[in-house]
Amino acid sequence: MARSEFRFVVDGVELTTEQQSRIASEIQKAGLNALAEVNTKLTNPLSVGHANLRLRPEWYGLWVIDGPFADELGLKINELGFWMQK
Repeated sequence: MARSEFRFVVDGVELTTEQQSRIASEIQKAGLNALAEVNTKLTNPLSVGHANLRLRPEWYGLWVIDGPFADELGLKINELGFWMQK
C-alpha cells in the first residue's frame, strides 16, 4: 500500500485554540483540493479527520484512505452509524 504524507508546521507563533482549529480546517480543504487538482484516481475514498482539540489534541489533519482498506474501515464506521456508502 502506498502512502504519502504532507505536513504544515508553524513554529514560534502562539495560536489560540480557535486559530488552531480554523487553520486545521483550511489545511484539510487545501489537501482535498490538491488531490482534485492533480487528477488523483480514487476508487472509493474515505476521509477521516478532525480539528477538535478537546477530542484528540495530538491529531490534527485529514486521512484520505482508498482501496480495500477504505472499504473495510468504512463498513466498520457504518456499523456505528457515521458512514454511508454511495
